Amino acid sequence: MNTCGFCGSEIDYAFCDFCEMELNERYILEDGKRLDQSKSFLGYPNRLEVYCSTKELMEKETLELLCLLREARKIRAEVYSLRKLRHEAEDEAGMTDDVKTLDTQTYSEYEISTRKVWVIENIIKDRLGYYPKRITDNFLGIYLKRIEESEEKQMKMKG
Repeated sequence: MNTCGFCGSEIDYAFCDFCEMELNERYILEDGKRLDQSKSFLGYPNRLEVYCSTKELMEKETLELLCLLREARKIRAEVYSLRKLRHEAEDEAGMTDDVKTLDTQTYSEYEISTRKVWVIENIIKDRLGYYPKRITDNFLGIYLKRIEESEEKQMKMKG
C-alpha cells in the first residue's frame, strides 16, 4: 500500500488528500514507513563541494551540509594561516611586489572561504534553528544515529 511520507495516509497515485498536495516520488512510501534519509547519505561529500553555488548547497541533505561546514571551516583556517604567513613575510621583507600579490590573493581567498562558511551555516540554521559551533565525528555520529532512530517507528493508525 502506498502511503504519504509526511502523514502516513494511504494514497492513490501521487496526491495526498490529508496534506492536500502532490508528492514527488521520494515521498511516496510503503505501509506508513518514514523517509529513509540515512540510506541517502552516501558518505562524506568531496571537499570541493564547499564551492558549490548557494542554490546547489540548498539542495543538499542537512547531514551533507554539516560535513561540508566542517570542511569549509578547515579551509578557512588554512587560508587564515596563509594570511598570517603573509603578515610575517611583510614584517621580514617589507611590502614587496610578491608580498602585495600574496596579500591580494590571500585576502580574496579568505573572503570567499568565510562567505562559504556563512552560507552553509545559514542554510543549516534555517533548517535546524541553529548551527553547531563545532562539528566532530562524535557529533556527526550522534546526528546520524538520531536519523536512523527516527525512521524506525512507522506511521500507522491503530484502531
